[in-house]
Amino acid sequence: MLDGAVVVDAVVHPYNLDPANQNPEAREQLEAVYGAHVVATGPDHPEHLLQRDEFFSDFPFEAIADSLFVESPVDLAIIHALPNLGFCIGDVTAPDRAAAFRDRHPDRFRLYATVDTPVTDAAIAQLERQVRELEVDGLKLYPAFFYDGGGAGWRLDGPDFATPLLEAAHDLGIRNVAVHKALWLPPAPRSAFDVDDVGGALERFTDMNFYMVHAGAAFLDRTAQLLARYPNLHATLESVFAYVVVRPAAFAKVLGTLLRSCSVDQLLFGSGTNLSHPAPLIDAFANYEFPADLVEEHGYPQLTAEDRRKIMGGNALRLHGIDEVAVRERTADDEFARERARGGHRPWGRLRERAAVQR
Repeated sequence: MLDGAVVVDAVVHPYNLDPANQNPEAREQLEAVYGAHVVATGPDHPEHLLQRDEFFSDFPFEAIADSLFVESPVDLAIIHALPNLGFCIGDVTAPDRAAAFRDRHPDRFRLYATVDTPVTDAAIAQLERQVRELEVDGLKLYPAFFYDGGGAGWRLDGPDFATPLLEAAHDLGIRNVAVHKALWLPPAPRSAFDVDDVGGALERFTDMNFYMVHAGAAFLDRTAQLLARYPNLHATLESVFAYVVVRPAAFAKVLGTLLRSCSVDQLLFGSGTNLSHPAPLIDAFANYEFPADLVEEHGYPQLTAEDRRKIMGGNALRLHGIDEVAVRERTADDEFARERARGGHRPWGRLRERAAVQR
C-alpha cells in the first residue's frame, strides 16, 4: 500500500529468455530487450539492474512476486501472458504457467490471456480454451505476429482478424483488452504499432475497456485526442512510468499532456517487471507533482493525492470490479506481507540469494 491506498501494477510479465527459448537468429532483438531494461533502470539504481545472466533466463515468477509484494509496496498485479515476439522460440510469458502461479496466489494476481496465431479461428479457439480452463480476466494483444524470421502486422479495426476475435472475446465475457502500441517491435512493420486503428474498435465495442499499453511513448498528441474522445480507452503507462526516474522532463510532458486532455480515471500504473523493478518508480511518484513552471507554461492540471491514488491502483480496481477493502484484508497477513514486514530486502534479493547458493 501507499499512504493507505492499494497499489495495483497493471502490467507484469516474467520473460522466459532462457537460452533454450531464444531465437538464435534474433540476437539483435534480444540485445534490444536487455537494452530497454538497462535504460529503464537508469544509472542511479545499479542495484535494480539485472545482470545479463539474470535477465537472459527463464525468469522466475517467484522473483516477480518478490519484486512486487516484498521489495515494493504493490498489493495486486495483473500478469500479461505474452506470445512469441520473434526473439523467442516459444511464448515469452506462457499463459498456462502464469495461470498456475496465479492459482498459488489468487489474492495477489489477475491474468490476461493472449493468442499467438494470425489464423482467426485458431486464435478464437486459443482464447476460448484460456477462458474456459484458465479463467482469465482479460486479453493481451500484440499488433503483429512473428514467424519465419519476419513479422506481419494487423489492424485493431480490421474485419478479418481483430473484429471477429474481439466479438468472440465479448461473447466469452471478456471486458478488458490490452493492446501493445507505440513501441515498435521489429521486424514487424512499424505501422502496426501506430494508433490510427484504435478508434474503430472503441466505437464498435463500447462496453469493453481497452488499454493502450505504452501509451504516450510515441504518438503522444494523437493518443491524448483518442483518450479525450473515447471514455472506454485507458492508458497503461508501462515503460513511460520509468521516465519518472530516468527522464523526468519527458515523464512530465507525457503525463501532463494526457491529463490536459483526458480524465485521470483513464490512467494506470504499470511497471512491466521484470523490465523495470517497481520500487524506484513508485518511490519517485509517491509525492509527485508537476514543476510549477510547467503548470504555468503548458497548463497541466496539478496532481493531487487523490489523482495519484487513482493512477497507482484505484482505477485498475474499479475497471476490473475488484473491491479495495477485500484486497487489503486478504493480503494483510499473507506470506508476502509477513516477509515485507521483516524489512531489509535488497532488489531481486531472493533471486540473487538462490543463485549464490547454487554457485
